[in-house]
Amino acid sequence: MRNIILFAFVVCSNFLIAQNGILLPPENIRTAFEKQYPKKKPIWEVEYSSKNEDVIFEAKFNETPKIAAFARYDKNGNFKAYKAQIILTKLPKKAQVYLKDNYPVKSLRQFFSVVNDLNVKSYEASLIKDSKFYNIIFDEDGEFYKRVQIR
Repeated sequence: MRNIILFAFVVCSNFLIAQNGILLPPENIRTAFEKQYPKKKPIWEVEYSSKNEDVIFEAKFNETPKIAAFARYDKNGNFKAYKAQIILTKLPKKAQVYLKDNYPVKSLRQFFSVVNDLNVKSYEASLIKDSKFYNIIFDEDGEFYKRVQIR
């Protein structure tokens, strides 16, 4: 009986250790990132579409010691978007007014400046409302574009 318990413990421990594994995307994606952001050390995540046809690889790294940034690539290594964390006052005034009028200050979490592969700039505000996570997206001028539920 003691051997069975010991065996179960070892198997469970190995599963827990495997959970801390590091994700490395394919070589073409790592190369694209290293060309665009030399000397940056990314932490990679993978995002699948609902049909599992589209795969997005996201590299999280520090742009500066206090600013988190994200670079997104498709499965072919094509750049899709760059997101950098900003403070609320860096959002366009229209976006600030919209957030103030529609959401309590305590619900607001993070703010990002986003530039996509077509060099179009937008802004995102992450927030929590009714225990759900949302991204509020604004265009370059601060006009509300859409609200997307994340979780």
